[in-house]
Amino acid sequence: MARVIRIVVLYATVSGTAEELAHATAARLAANPARAIEVSNVADFPAARLAEFDAALVIASTWGEGVAPPEAEEFCRTLGGEAPPDLGRLNYAVLALGSSMYPDFCACGKQIDADLARHGAKRLVPRVDCDTKFKADFERWLGAVGARLGDL
Repeated sequence: MARVIRIVVLYATVSGTAEELAHATAARLAANPARAIEVSNVADFPAARLAEFDAALVIASTWGEGVAPPEAEEFCRTLGGEAPPDLGRLNYAVLALGSSMYPDFCACGKQIDADLARHGAKRLVPRVDCDTKFKADFERWLGAVGARLGDL
């Protein structure tokens, strides 16, 4: 029997776009029966749980002047701290959403990406920073993620 890859698709959102993309990501990746996929708002997901998964796919919007969405603050604070769980077994990818009209474009996703790497997680694909027109970037990111998940 093939090994089942446990994947969590996390989203940090204000307007709901990141949530929509997270569900679309899960639906597309679930076509492979060797993948067990969970979708969660980071507001409802303790950062310590990351260690339970083989891969974490994070879709994070940036709110206001470059900060995490209000519901994502605790997750981001924990992940940015000095004592998150051991993430050496975790593979991850980040899709950052924002508007280039702001100086801290995609800051939340950039910080999550940096924090995951700093704590030993392995990047599946380079982070993709999406402006307000993001459909093509999302499709490119998802295609690359899907291909790399096949290597796990």
